[in-house]
Amino acid sequence: MLEVEIKIQPDSDAIAGLRDRLLHLSTGEPHLRKQEDLYFSHPSRDLKARDEALRLRCDEGLAITWKGRKIDPPLKTREEIEFALGTDLATATRLLEALGFRPVARVSKRREEWRLTEPYAATVCIDEVAGLGTFAEVEVLAEEAAAGRQALEAVLEVLGLSDQEAIPTSYLGLLERAR
Repeated sequence: MLEVEIKIQPDSDAIAGLRDRLLHLSTGEPHLRKQEDLYFSHPSRDLKARDEALRLRCDEGLAITWKGRKIDPPLKTREEIEFALGTDLATATRLLEALGFRPVARVSKRREEWRLTEPYAATVCIDEVAGLGTFAEVEVLAEEAAAGRQALEAVLEVLGLSDQEAIPTSYLGLLERAR
């Protein structure tokens, strides 16, 4: 399964309009939470050069995620493997370090997550990212890139975001540039 995602950075008026549309289109109230993403590197596999990422995400639990190479720029279409680990960040970090992985960066954000069912099943997040500002991410899952792109474009149209410029860079990449 592919994750097909677009990230944009609308102004505050566009964010307010997006929230209004989401109130009418979503399956309920947004899920609010804080997320800490800890990214890792490995000395024998240059994840950054391979356009891959390995992270531990800590919010209401702990999950490990591997993200493969982007295959449909400027969208962030890529294979993603993720599974829950429980809640013990320190032990999970120690395990990865014992295998040669090293923490390289942390991304902290407040996430407002909305679920849509029409016109396609989608997740819409409004993220306040420490050190970067407020972003909107729209994500659909698809078996292949073209179908995902079509679904994503339909969702963006319904949300009034189809004229927004895509940001192909991850939050991690944006934070690295800002440093």
